[in-house]
Amino acid sequence: MVLSLAMVSAACSSNEVATPAPVESELASDSVDEIGVGASGQGDEEPQMTFGECLDDEEMCWEWSNEAENSPDCGPANDHDYCWEYKVFKPFISLNPEDLSSSPIDADAQSRAQRLVDSGWNATVDSEATYFATSDLRESDLEIVRAGIRAAEQYLGAYGPMRVYVIGSDEEITEPAIDDYCAWAYDPDLEEHCRSDQGVAIWEIAHYQGANAFAQHSRDRSTPTQSFVIGNPAQLGAADGAKIAAHEYVHVYQAAHQLYERADEYGLDWPRWLEEGAAEFLALYLADENGWLSFTERMEEALDGALDLRTRVPNLTIADIADERQLERVNDYCGLCFGVLQYETGQWATAWLASKTSVDEVFHGFFPRTYEHGIDRAFELSFGLSIDEFMVEFEDFLQLPRPQQLAILPTP
Repeated sequence: MVLSLAMVSAACSSNEVATPAPVESELASDSVDEIGVGASGQGDEEPQMTFGECLDDEEMCWEWSNEAENSPDCGPANDHDYCWEYKVFKPFISLNPEDLSSSPIDADAQSRAQRLVDSGWNATVDSEATYFATSDLRESDLEIVRAGIRAAEQYLGAYGPMRVYVIGSDEEITEPAIDDYCAWAYDPDLEEHCRSDQGVAIWEIAHYQGANAFAQHSRDRSTPTQSFVIGNPAQLGAADGAKIAAHEYVHVYQAAHQLYERADEYGLDWPRWLEEGAAEFLALYLADENGWLSFTERMEEALDGALDLRTRVPNLTIADIADERQLERVNDYCGLCFGVLQYETGQWATAWLASKTSVDEVFHGFFPRTYEHGIDRAFELSFGLSIDEFMVEFEDFLQLPRPQQLAILPTP
């Protein structure tokens, strides 16, 4: 898939990223060629469009807001991906979904998926996660991560085998963690590549003292493994550190039920709003259940962000980031605004689905059902409507009075 550095830095950060943030998403979810740019096998690529300031009669463009005049970081001389909140946008024009083609699942992909089933990839394991922490961390730092993982494993089950790497702030002592990680996540012939790629990302977490995280789903390894790396969570406090760990474990759980390594080529990848929104929703839900923070308060903050985005970028909805190619187009138009669709709006989309069924149906019904039935059919079986029908009803929901919106939230 195509991800710019700015897109990568917001792809899976749990909204709790120290800056500058290195790699934070499932960049090498299976094999090294997925780290790069471009998705093959999906028909002719859409021509890359560039959206900028309104100079003529462009249908999609933006102008600087009055707030930009007083901003030291954003304005005509400082246009960054994070400056979208200082702009006034013309209404977003969605792509025609029919223009986004996918390829049929080939025999090789089916064989690889069956291999994962045979190895127990999508089944629970007897052993819980193991951990590797750099030597500058205290036991209390590691316990923050363990708490988040325990909470998620207790609800979702233990999947793996999984190993968690907790990185401190001393870049000089990251080598043992990098060696261990590359041996765990890659076969020997790819370990050197790992050191020069994700190994650098691990070093950068320590160098920049980041509290961000990235997951790795090694489906193609001779013995498939799961893992993720997280920066010292104590910097954010025990509550948010544990919440981020739980969020990352939800991605491990999701990946356990995604058996096609190039699912985006077959039209079988999770919609990004559901992948990230569901992970953050459940992480907050479990965090409240364990007394770490308030689920309702965080969801109210997310609702503020989701509604503000609808005002700032008219007509932009979660349907516009269902496909990776759509995600790029949104990023080209309004930069890191797509993070609000992935997280805040996606959290509320998940809440809406849970209110129509249950939290258990979202996580223990829908996600495990997708391999057998595919994303679209699994959605219909779990929630009683198609994804397209859901989009219409969810947009109606976002226009309701706030008390009616808050009323759908479950009680942890």
